[in-house]
Formats: sequence, structure tokens, C-alpha cells
Amino acid sequence: KNALKTKRTLSIGYRYLQRVQISECLFADDIVLIAGSETDLKENLGIWHEVLQQYQMQINKNKTKVMAITNVQTQMNVHIEEDEIEQVKQYRYLGITIEENGRQDIEINERLLSASKVYHTIKNTIVRKREVSRTAKTNVFKVIFRPILTYGCESWILNKRDKSKIQAMEMKYLRAVKGITRCDRVRNTEVREELEVKSILEFIENKQLSWWGHLQRSNSQRPVKQIWEAKTHGRRRRGRPKKTWDEVIGEILSRRGLTWTEAKQLAGDKKAWRNFVYN
Repeated sequence: KNALKTKRTLSIGYRYLQRVQISECLFADDIVLIAGSETDLKENLGIWHEVLQQYQMQINKNKTKVMAITNVQTQMNVHIEEDEIEQVKQYRYLGITIEENGRQDIEINERLLSASKVYHTIKNTIVRKREVSRTAKTNVFKVIFRPILTYGCESWILNKRDKSKIQAMEMKYLRAVKGITRCDRVRNTEVREELEVKSILEFIENKQLSWWGHLQRSNSQRPVKQIWEAKTHGRRRRGRPKKTWDEVIGEILSRRGLTWTEAKQLAGDKKAWRNFVYN
């Protein structure tokens, strides 16, 4: 513990005039080290390596990767003992692909690919099989297909193209359940109403609102709450600013008739917030 106290931290901004700093994300034996420079990262990695060795544990050098999140191409030179760590443009952490440019294109495409594989695996044995009831088919959609397609959607920032792709994958399954194709000219809303399934885009919005409400109720000392509320410092690059997750939530709340202030007050009551989100 004393050794780990000497780690270098990354300042990500200020929350209520207090600096918010972070040095790692930990979940079981999955560790992400975060630093503001290559030098600080090397120092932190060295500290972790020494501490783990004291407990007869080792860092898996083959699975360990390094990634630079910068505006320009940066070649890093990070080692564990004599072994150089591979630098990558994206990596998977807890089932989510994180890209060096902060985008989500690869992650969403992987979600679509995973859902497509599931669909083709069960297409002839469940989805299109007449002996299987529609109720069973829609339950498979809700319990297996949809969770795979939307895993990690709470933090997504979707553009029109992303929404179109996700909705197309949803309707591919539901139309197969009904035994129709796009050529039959049946509206998506009619298909969903008959099968009693909510729009997948509405499902995603509900998940995002649910997570937002959870953040609002979280203890202010939790790192996730502090990081979310931190105001970043530095100058923004020229050009149109990227949409933020808070802006996505604001748009959803506006469509549902709540202001940001009203939503924060309502989210304090877990039961009331759940009723607002899902009813």
C-alpha cells in the first residue's frame, strides 16, 4: 500500500473546485493504468510490477497492451523488465472495445456482428421454426438476442447511421418471427405491436436513463460520480464539438417532457424514477 501511494495520477478536471485525479481502474484481476504521460505510465507500471512480485504474482506480459489517447500519432516505448509492451489502437476491457480516438464505431459494429451470429445460429432451430411459439421466440429475443446487441449501451452516443443499423438488426429478427420480409411492406411499428416488443431504440434510451438516475443517486465520494461531474480543463480543438453523453440524456429528457433540474429531483426517488423511465 505504501508503494502504491507514490503512483503518478492523471488530473481530469475539477469538481466543486476540487481536483479530480485517477491512476487506475480495477475490476478483479483486470487492471487499467492511466497516466498523463509516457513517463508517468512507466513509473506506475514499475510500481505495480514490484508490488505484485512481493506477493508472488506477475503481470501477464502477453495480454498487457498500451494505448495513447492523443490528437496526434504517438509511438510509445513501454517495457516490463526486458519485454516491450505492444501498442494498440483499441483494446477490450470488461467486454467493451475502447478506441484511442474515443469513438464507438468498432464497439457498435462488434455488437451488431455478435447479434448477427446469434441470429444465424438460432434462425432455423428457433426463429423460423413453426413448432416454436411466437411467445417463445420473442422471449429469446428479449433474454438473449437483445442483451447481446445492446451490451454496454448505457454509455453509447449514437448517430443516425448507428441507430439505423441497430434498428435494422432488431427488425431482421422480429420480421423472421412473423415470417415476413421488407418486401411485404409491413411497418416496423405494426410488427412490434403485434409481437408486444418495444422499439430497441426506446429500450436503449431506457437503459441510459436508468444509468443516469443511478449516477444521480450515487454517493458523491464514489470515483465514477466524481469523474462524471468533473469539469475538464484545456482548450477545445477547432471544428464542431462532439456530442456529449449529457447532451444525449438531455435530448431524451426533453422528448419525455422533463427539464434537467426536474429530472435530477425525480431521480432522487428510485421508485419514482423507475416508473418514469419504464412506464
